[in-house]
Amino acid sequence: MARTHIDLELRWGDQDAYGHVNNVAYARFLEEARVRTFWLGSGRERTGMERHFREDAPGGQKMLVAGQQIEFLRVLEYSERPITIELWIGKLGGSSLEVHYEIIDGSAAERTVVARAITTVVTVDGQTLRPSRLSPEGRASVEPWMDEPLQLRRG
Repeated sequence: MARTHIDLELRWGDQDAYGHVNNVAYARFLEEARVRTFWLGSGRERTGMERHFREDAPGGQKMLVAGQQIEFLRVLEYSERPITIELWIGKLGGSSLEVHYEIIDGSAAERTVVARAITTVVTVDGQTLRPSRLSPEGRASVEPWMDEPLQLRRG
């Protein structure tokens, strides 16, 4: 499987009144996984995708979230053990990517998926915010990290 792995520490504040990780925290986990993959290159694996989807110049290329679906499978309890986000590209378009994820409970004895998600991101011109085509280099950096798309229960 062509997946990168990002380990994230849970924070005490990720819990809700019921004592489990709140659903809002999951969107933050996905965001952090994307930033570490596409900007910093700080996942377990060096993907080569970093810096192809964001230019620091004010008018440079940016990556925007166009849509996101999260499917919650199990309750995630707060733990000192980090969660792992498995991330891969499920679909590649002209100016868009479908980023697919599975969130793994780090405190479970066996691999336990607590949520699955898909984020559609679009690369845009930094000034006009209109979609801009993926560069050949960006496309080439993504292709090794493509894997079977998730099939969420609703969609």
